[in-house]
Amino acid sequence: MADAEAKVDISRVLNNTFGVIGRNPVVFLGLSFLIVGLPNALFQTAQGTWTTGSAGFNFSANYSAQGLEFILLMLLSVLLQATLIVATINDLAGKQFSFSDCLSKALHKLLPLIGLGILFSIGISIGFVLLVVPGVILYLMWIVSAPAMMSEDLGVIDSMKRSAELTSGSKRMIFVLMLVYVVLAFVLGLFIAFFGSISTIFLAVATIAVSTITGALQGAGIASIYVDLRTAKEGTDTSSLAEVFS
Repeated sequence: MADAEAKVDISRVLNNTFGVIGRNPVVFLGLSFLIVGLPNALFQTAQGTWTTGSAGFNFSANYSAQGLEFILLMLLSVLLQATLIVATINDLAGKQFSFSDCLSKALHKLLPLIGLGILFSIGISIGFVLLVVPGVILYLMWIVSAPAMMSEDLGVIDSMKRSAELTSGSKRMIFVLMLVYVVLAFVLGLFIAFFGSISTIFLAVATIAVSTITGALQGAGIASIYVDLRTAKEGTDTSSLAEVFS
């Protein structure tokens, strides 16, 4: 039943997030590896992170390099979200889909997704400069922009407006979900640190694996948030949502 004041359901989102990945590990982890895990490995190789024995995304003390890295990773994150919304909606609707289906549909909107990623990055960067909190608020407000673009065939600005509309009233709940993700990422970060203490080879493998897993969790999680908001606020079922990807 539709309810414009309805909020995102944390337990349902988590259940859908882990459920879709568990039922389709090859697609979700494969896409995450291709779009996030592999590029991250290339970033770290280019900057010599593994040879210095450090892990993480801050590969340079140079601010311009860090800024470029942030934008690139944000663009890749938006692209991953675009692929995984296709997979998530089809899975929840009980429809068949493939790795290539998800990737091709996202690439079909590559230019708008790049534009979205750039505006998203600039807006959040400015927000974080303004004492962090505005950046967090903007992130929570625009978090489902990519799924909105993909499933509702919207432009860049309209996708961000649509995300703000859908997340209205649910930002606190979404923030809790993001904290869950951060805790999971922290635990996996400890995993990297352990293997990094063994050798640089183990560090490299562990870093790629963790980047892939966290990318899949984040992408599937954001897609699940979008589906949950559409269902709760507008009464839209997943079968109807999946028709756009037929």
